[in-house]
Amino acid sequence: MKGPIIGIVIVLALLATGAIFYASDALQAVPAAPVEQTYANDLFEFSFSYPTGYLLAESEVGVLGRTHHVISIIKEEDAVPRVYSEGPTAVTVDIYQNDTKPQTLEEWAQSDESNAKLGDGVMTEGTVDGAPALRYTWSGLYQGETTVFLHNDRIVAVSVTYMSQADDIYAVYGMLLNSLRLR
Repeated sequence: MKGPIIGIVIVLALLATGAIFYASDALQAVPAAPVEQTYANDLFEFSFSYPTGYLLAESEVGVLGRTHHVISIIKEEDAVPRVYSEGPTAVTVDIYQNDTKPQTLEEWAQSDESNAKLGDGVMTEGTVDGAPALRYTWSGLYQGETTVFLHNDRIVAVSVTYMSQADDIYAVYGMLLNSLRLR
């Protein structure tokens, strides 16, 4: 009779030891908070954060006879050009001069430079680091959302393209807007 009892005690001891090791591994496997990168621009006098694993690129783009500065943020894995496919979802920051023929946010949103006409026309008021802002959604190849505000004689339009608001890129858009600091 002692043999089976000793066997049961050994099995229970092994199970308890395994449970302790499993629990300690589970505690150590807590994922770390995502590391953030900071972008700062002295010319445009603002900064923001975005997560690692994303690439940032800047360019000057001419549209409708007017050049503006564009900052694009995409996932690193989307940096390889796709064959026979559309571009990746992204967050973009478009910066337009607004000093030669100043426009209000509402006027700009209704202009050809904006994509608000692709939406339902609903504009939501808010702020970006204390600056009055307008937010609107639109639809094209992807779903989109834009937040636009005035800063130092410039119109700044922060946009995101996404398939679903559950997509990581939509969270990056929120992170950028929440961390954006105007100087």
